[in-house]
Amino acid sequence: MTLAELDEVARMQPFPRALIDRSHTIIDANLALEVWANRQPGELTGLPLAAVLGVDSDELSAALLTGNPGGIRLASTAHGYQETQSSVVIRAVRISGGRTIVAFDPELAAVGERTLALGRRESDRLQLLLSASVAFAKTRTEEELGELLSETARRAFNATACSVHTGEPGSFELVAGDNMLASAWPEDGPPRGGMAVEFGRVVTFESPKEADAFAPGLGLREVFEKAGVSAAIAAPIIEDGLPFGAFACYFDQPRSFDDQAVPLAEALAQLAGQVLVRLRLEARLRRAAMLDEVTGLPNRRLFDENLQQTERSHADQIAVLFVDLDGFKAVNDSLGHAAGDVVLKEVADRLGRVFRQDDMIARYGGDEFIAALRVADTSVALEIADRARAAIAEDFAGIPPELSITASVGIAITDGDVAEASIDRLIRLADQAMYAAKRGGGDQAVVYGGDR
Repeated sequence: MTLAELDEVARMQPFPRALIDRSHTIIDANLALEVWANRQPGELTGLPLAAVLGVDSDELSAALLTGNPGGIRLASTAHGYQETQSSVVIRAVRISGGRTIVAFDPELAAVGERTLALGRRESDRLQLLLSASVAFAKTRTEEELGELLSETARRAFNATACSVHTGEPGSFELVAGDNMLASAWPEDGPPRGGMAVEFGRVVTFESPKEADAFAPGLGLREVFEKAGVSAAIAAPIIEDGLPFGAFACYFDQPRSFDDQAVPLAEALAQLAGQVLVRLRLEARLRRAAMLDEVTGLPNRRLFDENLQQTERSHADQIAVLFVDLDGFKAVNDSLGHAAGDVVLKEVADRLGRVFRQDDMIARYGGDEFIAALRVADTSVALEIADRARAAIAEDFAGIPPELSITASVGIAITDGDVAEASIDRLIRLADQAMYAAKRGGGDQAVVYGGDR
């Protein structure tokens, strides 16, 4: 039998196999041999093959030297699988380096059946992780990754529901799936989604009682029973020592977890952690690319993007304020661009103190600034614009009094939907109102379509 033929047989039938050296010591063994010998993965390496088979070493050496391509039947051997005995047929193929591949036919159907089951389970697990790895790599947001992780884990464990929590330590939020424990979670309990991170490893609860014993004093048993959860498995998402969140699968029926459950949860968490690192790095780089270098404010591109994503309440209107500095060109011409940059930075700081935390401010280009804010009516927008003008009109350190700086402000307000098509129009109208303020002498605010 050639090596190619032996490999083909091994693919078709779960024969135990081993790679041995000249002294007949095992260099490597496959899953089927580990099952047959009742050994854990890797335990067979370094052991004499004769000892594993339970036969005389001289008998084994003679059998291997015979080289009968049809196989050599050894006497009955004792082995670990179900503490039974059976005869063994050996098929050996010598390869380079004094090594030999040995395949065994233990004439024990149960070994083959169990090995096939284990092999199928391992194959399914590897296929799941491979598919998850490809799918996770294509995600573009944490929410999208959360949805995919939730569904993948739910299907992998055949769970009733799965929840995914991400964020910063102490403030992990549900981003995808369904947290079955949420409705019964105590108000004074630890943050939901953070427990698995605190444990630092995959945890399994095969019963509410077991959950209570795992975290004494928290009352998890009552939480599980009230929520109708019989079992759960939770995994922290930790990458490079940094916690990113966790996911948990819930079962409304009793469930026991086999020896593959924890490694599978760990693998899914690791895949998710690697993608989260990438997503957050990309977000930081993207945001850094959309910040103005001089003022640290968002630039025009980021402002437009944020405004398009704004969700407005029905009671509010959106006002856009277009701010242009009066007298800035004289500062640049007289004192140089370095002084001009100092002025722009100070203007950004002053506007930051005037506008509210939820308002969006950006440097729109040159000496132009823009802001978007929710207002109840036009009078509120005018009041804020006047406060911005007053702040900008204050003296600037190092700038001579004759080079005074003020601001012309244009205001445009809409009470319609803030859709992409209307955003550009709103900015254009505010820009037109700003030029009207400049034509009127500057240092004033003008509302598009209004008197002022």
